[in-house]
Amino acid sequence: MIDKVDVRISEFALPGPALANLVRQLKEGCPIPPFRSAKYYQFSADLREHLSIDAVVHLNCRFGRHTHKVEILQAGKKRLEEMAQIISLLFDVDPWSTELMRVDFTADIADVPVSWFRDNAYFSRKRFSSQIEKSNERELQFIGMNSARVETIYAGKRPVLIRIYNKFGEQYVKYRRFHSDCERFNRRMEGMELTPEQRHFGARVPPTWEEFCAREGYEYTEGGILTRIESQIGGSRRLPFGLKTLRDLRNAHELQPFKAMRIISPKPVLNVDAPPEGVSVRNWLASLGFQLVQQSHGSFQAARSIVIKFGQGNGTRVLESLSESSGPSRPPVDMEEVQRVFRESTLKQTEVHGQHTPNVCRTYDEFEPVVGISDQCVSSEEANPYV
Repeated sequence: MIDKVDVRISEFALPGPALANLVRQLKEGCPIPPFRSAKYYQFSADLREHLSIDAVVHLNCRFGRHTHKVEILQAGKKRLEEMAQIISLLFDVDPWSTELMRVDFTADIADVPVSWFRDNAYFSRKRFSSQIEKSNERELQFIGMNSARVETIYAGKRPVLIRIYNKFGEQYVKYRRFHSDCERFNRRMEGMELTPEQRHFGARVPPTWEEFCAREGYEYTEGGILTRIESQIGGSRRLPFGLKTLRDLRNAHELQPFKAMRIISPKPVLNVDAPPEGVSVRNWLASLGFQLVQQSHGSFQAARSIVIKFGQGNGTRVLESLSESSGPSRPPVDMEEVQRVFRESTLKQTEVHGQHTPNVCRTYDEFEPVVGISDQCVSSEEANPYV
């Protein structure tokens, strides 16, 4: 899918209906709460709270031309028409002709942990790679315990890179933050003179983790895994040939944004993050151990013979219990599956609503052109780092 879109607005563009009054007050020197000074732009503002618009607007670039920038937020949940409408609300321009500054393409792969890609994938033409160890859970029950594992893999450097990370882990961080905000709001109500009815209906009740995922567009089941593969391209000189304006994203489903990624061996996918639902940890670990023995000896028959030999007459029974504890098998991932997931999710965004117009396929020799010298206003990563 198209998960993030940043566009450049000409310095001669007039403010649209949503910004006209605010820009006029800024020119008069009046302080406007949503706007603040930024490193690369004179003013920046997140418009979600004050105007209920999923966008961040940056006004008057400090370097070179005094252009503006619009970041479309929650782009993965929007069609291209909705993105164009947001741009039209902010500036009096033809949204389809606005120049792209950054685009993120993603593919969500279910039931495959990040660790599998760490062991089975490599990236061509990428000199820099890193693995970030994070802990996405922290429980306090008699003693502090962490569950740390590889959560994010980077290949390349900004503004052009491929990122693989645990999508449910990222959503869980947002859920904990939202849950804390609700608790903080309810604590503040305790010191207010309110009737029991006002206190009851005014309190914020956070959703469950499953409800939060459903609201964000993801279906979560116990032990579920969702890994996101993301290709970030920033800078007009780094965009693939033929991809320059918002209109060109009509053909985004024909791109191959993960062309630099390779899967070296089709090893089976093992869920080493959580046991299957209804399976004890002991039996789950025993099942993983048997699969390791099977891989080491190269066949199921050889591993079975070892269990029968040392099972003291209970080998058959042990094998039956292991088969019930291993959980459903998941075939290995290949690049055809990654490309198919990307294409299907992107088509939902690029298809013209209510019409079925054919999109002409384009041919791209290289997805990553030769990196040129870019101006300092191409990307504001340092000012707005991706989390």
